Amino acid sequence: MTIEALQKRIKTTEDLRSIVSTMKALSSVSILQYEQANRVLKKYRENLSDAFQALVLSQGLPEVIKDKSTPRYLFILIGSDSGLVGKFNREVIEKSENWLKANSININDVWFITIGKRISAIAEQKRLRIFAKYASANSVKTVNSIAETLIIKIDEATTKKRVTNVHILYHKRGKASAVDLEHQTLIPFNYEKMKSLKKKKWPTNNMVQTDLKKEVFFREIINQILAISLISFLNFSLIAEHFVRMTNMQTAEKNIDENLEEMNLAFQQQRQEAITGELIDIIAGYQAI
Repeated sequence: MTIEALQKRIKTTEDLRSIVSTMKALSSVSILQYEQANRVLKKYRENLSDAFQALVLSQGLPEVIKDKSTPRYLFILIGSDSGLVGKFNREVIEKSENWLKANSININDVWFITIGKRISAIAEQKRLRIFAKYASANSVKTVNSIAETLIIKIDEATTKKRVTNVHILYHKRGKASAVDLEHQTLIPFNYEKMKSLKKKKWPTNNMVQTDLKKEVFFREIINQILAISLISFLNFSLIAEHFVRMTNMQTAEKNIDENLEEMNLAFQQQRQEAITGELIDIIAGYQAI
């Protein structure tokens, strides 16, 4: 490779490194905003839990009639719009397929909602029954909008498609450097866990009073819990996505730095050889004269 070609290659690699560094920085900033959003949601969830306990202690829970019809399933799969995340999207679909197979459920009878262009494309290639598909969120505000839309679609699925079970799969950043794949059941709600709140001690001597009927109170709290759960899961997925991308960018940055070091050494060596060659030519010309 000539000095000019090597110099051009070094310039291109330096530009690539700049892009990689920018992407890493953007992922880092994105992680911070979604983590902050989830910290706020955690406090709100605690308030809802207190409200729910107040309902259980003061009025009790409304009687829930168990649906004895054949279970019908809706799976919400949260993936990504962009690449550079490895098997991020395929893992979500594979886990849903494995769960359905393990529970002897025909995947052709299951409806799917996909969040993210990449995961939507994979789901369509696999010919899954798509009930709805949406692009991934790119801000905290967009996350809230998607969650609101999902609540509407879940209600539509339960009424029009007679769906009885709603599951959601998403990635979540682990304690170390790992990213875990989570599987949660949204519907039906864990009624026994709700009743167990009756055994929990109320923190004060004053019980919350409300004029709302317990059926209305119950429905409103459940809707709020579902909403903040969806927002939290979407945030968790975005945190995990950006964390995977940031990790990949760090690896790419390291490889680029190593390549740049090798190319710079080769450039310096070729440049030194060229200078030496020119000096030899000058000396030879001088001696000839």
